[in-house]
Amino acid sequence: MGPAEHGTGPGTDAPVHSQGEAGLARTRDGRELYYQRLPGPAGAETVPTVVFEGGLAAGRSYWAGVQAALADVVPTVVYDRSGLGRSPAAPPGVSRRLHALADDLGDLLDHLDGPDGDCRGSYLLVGHSWGGPLVRLTAAARPARVAGLVLVDPSDEACEL
Repeated sequence: MGPAEHGTGPGTDAPVHSQGEAGLARTRDGRELYYQRLPGPAGAETVPTVVFEGGLAAGRSYWAGVQAALADVVPTVVYDRSGLGRSPAAPPGVSRRLHALADDLGDLLDHLDGPDGDCRGSYLLVGHSWGGPLVRLTAAARPARVAGLVLVDPSDEACEL
């Protein structure tokens, strides 16, 4: 589904969703991750975009309150990991282990930086619980693009769930 199908894309008459304009980012294995982006205030393109990663079963809505509080300060992105919210589950045989989930987040960042994305520059990754190890691994794989991390009560990376 494209953003206009959700009533939040350019050229729609529907009000903008409180978590921003919708988009789909394709992963390296062809799956689509649903995300929403709030652009922040005018001139915000010079500051890192804050990307939120929730706990084990937490989708994009988990961060709605925090995202709203930051909407007038910085650009923000929330998304549904594969199998949560509007992002379809990975097919059988596709790994859902920690490194694979971190690769999915990296694919989202690649999309946001690419020709179809809205972001340019660096990212501040925020991870809660199981999202903590995910953002740390993503930052380690893309050190030039990640300006910083916020780890909120992160899970132990050695604990495979």
